[in-house]
Formats: sequence, structure tokens, C-alpha cells
Amino acid sequence: MKLRTPTVGVAAIALVVACAAPAKNGPRPAEHADHKDNKDCFYGCKADDKAAPAAGGTTPAKHGPVAERAQLLREAADQLDRAQGALDNGNKNLAEQLFSTAELLVGADAVAPIARQFREGAPPRVTTPTQKIDTAAPPQPKVSGSSEAEDEKDRVPPPKVEASLTGMMQIDGRAASGAFGLVTLEPADGKWKPRTPKRVILEQRGREFLPHLMAISVGSTVAFPNFDTVFHNVFSTSPLGPFDLGLYKGGEAREYTFQKEGIVRLGCNLHANMSAYIAVVAAPAYVVTDDAGRFAFKHLPPGKYKLKAWSERSKAPITQDVTIKAGKNEVDVGVAGDAPAGVPPDKFGGKRG
Repeated sequence: MKLRTPTVGVAAIALVVACAAPAKNGPRPAEHADHKDNKDCFYGCKADDKAAPAAGGTTPAKHGPVAERAQLLREAADQLDRAQGALDNGNKNLAEQLFSTAELLVGADAVAPIARQFREGAPPRVTTPTQKIDTAAPPQPKVSGSSEAEDEKDRVPPPKVEASLTGMMQIDGRAASGAFGLVTLEPADGKWKPRTPKRVILEQRGREFLPHLMAISVGSTVAFPNFDTVFHNVFSTSPLGPFDLGLYKGGEAREYTFQKEGIVRLGCNLHANMSAYIAVVAAPAYVVTDDAGRFAFKHLPPGKYKLKAWSERSKAPITQDVTIKAGKNEVDVGVAGDAPAGVPPDKFGGKRG
């Protein structure tokens, strides 16, 4: 069923909430998005019940724009009623999910006057229209981000005198097994030309984020396409720039531009197991490690640098001074494994999972 932006007001929604019985075929609450009997359905699901038969025969189903609009209003009313109940029970996260379902059904304008009570305390919403995507596009890699790969693509010539730097990242003195990380290099004199921001992709596919770790330059824009048959969400509570892209279905995407340097952890508010990291970098040279902590720079000007290193198991990066001579150089880097383990909080900061 194609959704159209309605002209109905909140008073009409409230009336339906007060008077209508919950619709059996209404939008499923977000916490049931993974139910085995409803794995690909979020709203506008096919009815599994029929209209009550009238005396002497069966009442035919009603069709047409009025009937469709009435059904959408009933479904939205059911979700709003349940959202208020969840809010009354102190479950802000579920309440916001149910409210968002109603919003998808009848349009943001119809429920805007009551949005604040369900979203207060959550990251700011990005309300730009979704964009259509090419659903046949190949998957993104597990990790992504290399200043040298970017330079090669842009045909930036290498330095006249070259140096290389390879190394291994350790976490709490041990090999970084199963964890990705980031290494950056800044000239010790603090002078370098800022990198040009790019537009890159971090997708939702197979109910996970890909790449799991992505490094980008400050000012870059990330598109977040949904390749799954279920609804997804992208949010971050990072103090660098909290945001919430809302709910959107497969075949659609929203974008966000990252303006501040630092590590941004991403989550999906519908699927607690989904998480990823975006490392927003101001340094002129950067690269992500593999899951064993290995990293390499192949085309560096010799000189003194400040090396910064971070792992997804670390709270914050470490900094150390390195001198890179012409030719081959090696360095070992140690970071702390002090980041909290387990499922990240929901968008309100509440525990889940």
C-alpha cells in the first residue's frame, strides 16, 4: 500500500485512539520486527482476519482511497495507544518506536504536536526525505578507511622521497585478536593541508552494519542505505554530534555529515545486536587495522610525527611520537582495552539486551 501524506489533524487521531478497537492487522510493534511469523513486516501487513459476516452472507471488503485512509488511521491509532501505554510504564524506547510506526503510517505533520513527549531525551532527528538506492549494489567491506587508498583514487602523486611504516597494535599488551582499530599520523609541527571531504557509504545488510569500522575525513557525508526487508534505524548518542535517522524501509537511505573529529558509535534502535564505528579524522594520514591489529602506510614523507591509535575496545586513543626515516620503518603500538563490553544502550541511554 502506498502511503500518502494526510491532511488529518491530531484531533482526528485522538478520536480514533479513544473510540476504535486495536486493529488486528495493524503495524507490528518494533520489538516484534524479528518475529518468525512476521519477519518481513513492520506496518501495512496483510490482514489475517476477514470482515465479520453479515446475516445471510459475507460482507465484502471495502476498497478505495477512503477505506485505505480509514484503515491507516485505525492502525496509527492502535500504535499511539500502545505508545502511550509504554510511556506510562517507563519504557521510553519502546514508546518512541511505536510512535514512529504511527508517524510512518499517517505522516509526521499529523502527529507533530505530540512528538516531543515521545522523543525528549533522544538524539536530534534527521527529517530529510529518504533517497532511493540501487538494491543490486554489492556489499561494503568489513572495514574501510585509508588516506593512501583515497589519494590513489584521486591520483595524488606520492612524495618524492618515500618512507613506509608497518606495525602491530596490541590491546592491554596482547595481540588485538578479533578487534579492529585505527592509526593516524600528524606532522609533529602541526602543519598540514586538510583533506577534502568525501561521500561514502555505510550500509545495513543482513542485519548488520557494513563496514563495521569506517574512517573518514572531517566534513565527509555518509549515506546509510537499508538493503534488508525489515525496517532499520541509525542513531548515535556521541557528544561529537548525536543524531537519529528515524525508521526507514529497505531500498531507502538517509545521509548525515560528520563535522567533528572523534569516534562515533552507531546503533540501530530496532536491533540491539547491530553496532558500528565511524572514526572522523582530521589527520592527513590514516588507516584502519585488520582484526589482528596489523596496519601499514606505504607512501609517507620522512619526518617526525604524532601517532594516534585507537581500538574498538578502547575508550580513547593513545598518542606517541615517532620518527620515520626514508625507507622501511616499523612500530608497535599499545592501547587499552577499557571500553565497556556488551550491547550498547538505546537512544535514550537505557540498557537493553
